[in-house]
Amino acid sequence: MEDLKNKRSEQVNNFDISIISDPHVLAPKLMGDSENFRKELKIERKLVVESEGLFKKALDLVDKAGSTSLILPGDLVKEGEYESHKLVSNYLSKWKQKDPKRNIFLIPGNHDINNHRAYDYKKDMPSRNISPGEFFKLYDFIYEDDSIMEFYKDSPYFKTYLEEINKTYQRKYQYSYYGHGYFSYLARIKKDYRLDNGLSIIMLDTAIYSADKEENHRDGRENIAGSVSLSQMKWLVEKIDEAKKRKDMIMVVAHHAFLPNFRNQDLVLSPFLIKEWKDKFNDPDPRIDDKSPIEVLADNGVKFLFTGHLHENGTAKYKSENGSIIYDIQTGSTITYPLPIRHLAIENKSLTNKGFEVFVKTELINDFSFKDQFGQSHYIDNAMVYTMQNQLSLKEVIDNYIKIQANNPLLANFNYKEAIIDIINSKFDENIPYEGYMNQVVFPKIAKHFPLSRKFIGRIYLSNYNNDYEIRIRALANTFFIKAENIEAAIDIILDQAEEILSPDFVIEKMIKISEKIWSMPIDKDHSFYDFANYIYQYRSTDGEKRPLYVEKMIDNINNPDYNIIDILIDYAGEEIDEYFDLITDSILLKKNGSKQKFFRDLIQIKGLPGNLFYSYFIRKVTSLRDLLDFFSRFITRKPEIRGVDLAKRIVHSRAVRMAKMNISDKMFGQKSLRKFLLGLIGEINDDMSTIYQNANLNELDHYFNYVEYDQYQE
Repeated sequence: MEDLKNKRSEQVNNFDISIISDPHVLAPKLMGDSENFRKELKIERKLVVESEGLFKKALDLVDKAGSTSLILPGDLVKEGEYESHKLVSNYLSKWKQKDPKRNIFLIPGNHDINNHRAYDYKKDMPSRNISPGEFFKLYDFIYEDDSIMEFYKDSPYFKTYLEEINKTYQRKYQYSYYGHGYFSYLARIKKDYRLDNGLSIIMLDTAIYSADKEENHRDGRENIAGSVSLSQMKWLVEKIDEAKKRKDMIMVVAHHAFLPNFRNQDLVLSPFLIKEWKDKFNDPDPRIDDKSPIEVLADNGVKFLFTGHLHENGTAKYKSENGSIIYDIQTGSTITYPLPIRHLAIENKSLTNKGFEVFVKTELINDFSFKDQFGQSHYIDNAMVYTMQNQLSLKEVIDNYIKIQANNPLLANFNYKEAIIDIINSKFDENIPYEGYMNQVVFPKIAKHFPLSRKFIGRIYLSNYNNDYEIRIRALANTFFIKAENIEAAIDIILDQAEEILSPDFVIEKMIKISEKIWSMPIDKDHSFYDFANYIYQYRSTDGEKRPLYVEKMIDNINNPDYNIIDILIDYAGEEIDEYFDLITDSILLKKNGSKQKFFRDLIQIKGLPGNLFYSYFIRKVTSLRDLLDFFSRFITRKPEIRGVDLAKRIVHSRAVRMAKMNISDKMFGQKSLRKFLLGLIGEINDDMSTIYQNANLNELDHYFNYVEYDQYQE
């Protein structure tokens, strides 16, 4: 099986399968202007009111993509309301009826069935939820489709399992027909009928809504976490083997992830994984025995697992002990930032002995319409900015931006030198090469400034022998020779180490810690800088509203020329900035092939005894980039040792940054202009994040936002 690594999205105009995950639709008839609904919207932090409009728009995007199959990995409605399910069922039925070739593959999520939180906010009272039997009946047009080959509930595995759990938990008759995994099934579709093989889709129900898996073994209740049973896995591997005999491509769909989609997810968001994700099964079947659930899939030949639940686009690539590789590809929710859906193009290349090719694309909802709880219609022309303003706090926007930029697919093979050169070429209309730039560009441009004299240094000359430049410094009885090509080699050594140290995980962790420290800076005894910034960001103008005193005072401070907010914030986060600056600069060693003598002796050659003695002393003192900066600190910051805070201030007070600050200051003359400035900044952030998320020119299986790779996950 191949990924379309070299295929670009502009070449894929028609897709085969689309994925809409976690739409959480709430029926308008259940919305009302009640105190409980207002509280719920504050707690939920999702686009609940807009959910129906977003779901309709997502289906429109599926139509435009040309997909004939639609996958929904669960959480169709807000809290399992029967009325909301009726609404979703109606939309899906209409979508399916547009084309007889269309089919839908659906499993419930943790919100969908037996949800005790179902509520009617218009009547301000609990609402009817939905049972497994009612769910099956309401979506019968999906579950009676000819593409479905077998339901797990009809298998001997489930029947034996059901008998055991009914006896173990002494279940009432009304619950005795279902158990965990009830909605699991195998479906099969074919695109090319010239070939016998096709695509086998195993829909694996991981939602908990029955006594056998519910945390307190109650029926009629749901849990957030997911689960898989040994019985399910036995049925699963049997279906996989049958599919392999047909030479089908196999993909599995589940609501919950089978392994973390970001580092340490299991520590902070464990309910968003299946509970058994690290557990090893104990079973005589070698296809299952001593394997975790993700290993069972990988080692039995499944390459793709599509999940939802976490409301975040993410991919984890897993490599088992046996060397088997599987991708857990998670699709975000249509009611949380950044409103993504997915499209898949699958090509059967069996006639050319290449198996299957798969292309995965993310598309974001850019605009949509909806009716609010008051019946008023709205059209949103920039959905991402709207989501940022109405769903996310300023801190979440900034944190998201840091994470997305650090995980930018373009940084997967990031080269600092090439990036710097590209920026210079673009900004100054230059054509600087990646190799030989010192001799070909830098020194020819500065040659006109030589010779020159500098106090404490001496007379400096620049010579050129057949485009091989060399600096010569004459001071007293010494001459220092520095070749352009040796300067370039030394810079490359430093930048190569910087690339290794400044990994996405490192950048995310350190930048978020610095931003959290800055946010926490007190501006009075009761409020922090974040309180002020977030108030401005989330401000909604209402006539006669009096803004808080702390906001008034902070605006006055910012508009005071003597109040240097940048320096104040840098000083407050000084401890963290210095710590990370030291960590980075101490880690960059000035060595060539493991030797600092070779690094410095290759860089500079000296004639003259005093000069050689001084240089030997210098080499003894300097091992790291930090040592080098400290050695020349008085020239850089006029202090005996350099600190990260001092360097940060020097950068922000540079002419370019100073001009930018003046431009910003001109716009900051009141609350509304501050908000306008912040929202303009958010708009620019949105453009960056939209490009990275949709990743139009990269195959997302290899270059992916929030991409995590595991070789046999370590505890």
